[in-house]
Amino acid sequence: MLPHRDQLLHRLANTKKSGGPTSYDKDQHTVEAVISMGSPVERPYGMEVLRISPHAVDLSRLHDGGIPFLDHHSQAGIDQVLGRVTDAWIERGRLMGRIKFARTAQGRKAEGMVARGELTGISAGYRVDEWLITDEDGDVVDERDIRWDDKLTFTATRWQLFEASLVGVPADAASSIRSLGGRYLIGDIRARMRARHAIVMRMCSYV
Repeated sequence: MLPHRDQLLHRLANTKKSGGPTSYDKDQHTVEAVISMGSPVERPYGMEVLRISPHAVDLSRLHDGGIPFLDHHSQAGIDQVLGRVTDAWIERGRLMGRIKFARTAQGRKAEGMVARGELTGISAGYRVDEWLITDEDGDVVDERDIRWDDKLTFTATRWQLFEASLVGVPADAASSIRSLGGRYLIGDIRARMRARHAIVMRMCSYV
């Protein structure tokens, strides 16, 4: 099994052994990064996997409104914007991206730390539109037939990239949540747990 995404340090592309990434362009203020490897991550409702393919990943916001590059998924204000994702593509099963740093104090600070190899963690913020639910044998599960103790995998077969973030400690739960903020997180979790909801209601009916 691949490492949990919460325990996986997404490395900036082509990191040199001596320090910063070779993909860093000092003149253009850009760097290439692995935004997501689609590795499994354990959630309260089961294992979650992002499918990485041209059909599965919706990159429409790249051109429709832009994909911001944030500090730890924070949308608290403009000071949290470190730059933007200017391009994204699929390469060997990975979602890659080119990041251009903002010419602000925060953007320059982040750029310097990345260039020196002091920060390498990247995390994706996304919204899932379609799920495939499977059991531990890999068989597709009808949500009406599952039991509460089933070991399920929720594979995002269609999802949209909303932002990418620079994170210091990807293994920390607070910094590795792939969400768009509190109100989006609650709605997204409820959507992912819809297969469990009917079971919970049935259990409550016996109380």
